[in-house]
Amino acid sequence: MKKSFMTEAINLKNYPLNDNDSIVVMFSKTKGLMRAVAKGVKKPKSKLGARVQMFIANELMLLEGKNLDTIAQAQSLNTFSKIRGDLDKLSYSMYIAELVNNFCSNDYNKDENYKEIYDLIFSAYEKIAVANTKEEILLITLKFQIKLMNFLGWGLDFDYCSKCQKDIEDDINQSCFYSFSLNSFLCANCSSQSVNGVKIHNKIRLFLSEISKTDFNQKTKYDDLVNFAVLEKCFLFIKKYIDSLGSKKTKIFEVLEKTTV
Repeated sequence: MKKSFMTEAINLKNYPLNDNDSIVVMFSKTKGLMRAVAKGVKKPKSKLGARVQMFIANELMLLEGKNLDTIAQAQSLNTFSKIRGDLDKLSYSMYIAELVNNFCSNDYNKDENYKEIYDLIFSAYEKIAVANTKEEILLITLKFQIKLMNFLGWGLDFDYCSKCQKDIEDDINQSCFYSFSLNSFLCANCSSQSVNGVKIHNKIRLFLSEISKTDFNQKTKYDDLVNFAVLEKCFLFIKKYIDSLGSKKTKIFEVLEKTTV
């Protein structure tokens, strides 16, 4: 007899296994990134069909399998229904799912901080679902990028120069430098020695630093001050940093990156 277990999980994507069954990729509160078989979900009368769509959080009962577990029961906790009716919400939610799928496998995430990451994904989708503007969606996604990297141990130090090993001065009239070859920030004095990187105004660096230090569900003092152009540049900068870390690059915003950065 197969053993069963319970877990909460958020669906990230699904794909067909055969004519009747699908494989669901999800992030579990207790198991992390996992794949499970949803049997008979393509049949018209399937009880699981609606619950295995992308961006749905379920409480699941699964049966352990040799290679893949099987979803036996699913009870929806949150359908984040407003995501699916809005192209911007859908696109950024797919980006979040892609990030989690790329970076939360056992190859990357060995600390097993599954609950923290699950709660972060849940909160991000919850906030995106009720967001009223594209600026709000972009800000939520930017915060998610930074917080996820912090959880995985790859968070950027926004306040420290990796060359002179001193804190970067918080002069809002000055700029600093980010080196892609060093994957770190440099102060104004050290930046002249580096070529492969980008100049970043201290206002932007301080904004990103504040996001990194503030709880995901709390507003920073900059949230109401930044405009869409600033948010987009910050998002694409952090995306480029994240893409430099892994073997898989996120693909959903490749066109945006080529036309903006």
